[in-house]
Amino acid sequence: MRLGRPARAAIIGFALTLAAACSSGGTTTASAPPASAGGLEKTKIKIATLPAIDSAALYVAIDQGLFDKEGLEVTPQVVQSAPEAIPMLLNGEIDAMFGNYVSMFQAQDKGTLKLRILAEGSRAAPDSLSVMVLPSSPIKTPKDLAGKTINVNVLRNFQELALAQVLKANNVDPASIKYVQVTFQNIMPAWKGGQIDAAYLGEPMVTAAISTMGARKILDPASGPAAEFPISGYVSTQGWYDKNPHVAAAFQRAVHNAAKLMENNREVVSKVLPTFTQIDAATAATVTFPYFSSNDNPVRLQRVADWMLEAHWLNKAIDVKTLMSPTTSG
Repeated sequence: MRLGRPARAAIIGFALTLAAACSSGGTTTASAPPASAGGLEKTKIKIATLPAIDSAALYVAIDQGLFDKEGLEVTPQVVQSAPEAIPMLLNGEIDAMFGNYVSMFQAQDKGTLKLRILAEGSRAAPDSLSVMVLPSSPIKTPKDLAGKTINVNVLRNFQELALAQVLKANNVDPASIKYVQVTFQNIMPAWKGGQIDAAYLGEPMVTAAISTMGARKILDPASGPAAEFPISGYVSTQGWYDKNPHVAAAFQRAVHNAAKLMENNREVVSKVLPTFTQIDAATAATVTFPYFSSNDNPVRLQRVADWMLEAHWLNKAIDVKTLMSPTTSG
């Protein structure tokens, strides 16, 4: 697979993606009739979003008029990281935000905010993330990763959480891995300079590393027990939800319907990516996308909270189902 832009642009795109860098447990799909605008508590809402592939459903819903059909006018407000948006949410500057579940559950656990999940967003897809080595590396198999140094963009976040489960499934002790926080612009220098033994990459950087460096894939962090690992979603506060339940339901329907449209129509995603990310049209046409959720499933999302508790990243267990909005999309 060839990129239509240089590797530096791919690194920028990956940086933005990772900045986004979350009933009975069954799934439901989007099909219910829309609410009339007259039933909405408000018709104009602001959503803090990230310039990342994972938040594409919001932009597809805008581009395809899906919010319009629900009587909503949605204005994205771009931020560079989820923590940046949390004060905005608490101050009422925005109605909801897009962010990764690990950060959101940490904020819930600390009492920073009382969380309400409006709709699931993205899940890790095969080959959208990769632990890779340079062609000359002696690392050949997952077991060879034991005792090695791997980069993450933020310590104790979704990258590390998912990889720990996949390492265990491959008989590698996660505690043997040394994780170091490396800024995005320094990943390649650190990798080539030997400061890290293996690089933890995401699209479009995976494709760039293969095509320009001949990098080898050692492990897929979105495989085995971490298959379809939930990464990010659309959230607000419980207080906002209590005041705006019809708005929340309309928003959820539009996002679900956007994701449903995206499942078999890559072009609608490729079309919007250059409008809110630094990924150009040529790159958007080649990279591996995450899964976009057209339904909400508390069972798969519970994995995130359970793994965080297992890793001692939470002080107490979180029952994810109690944080999720009633599904009105099916």
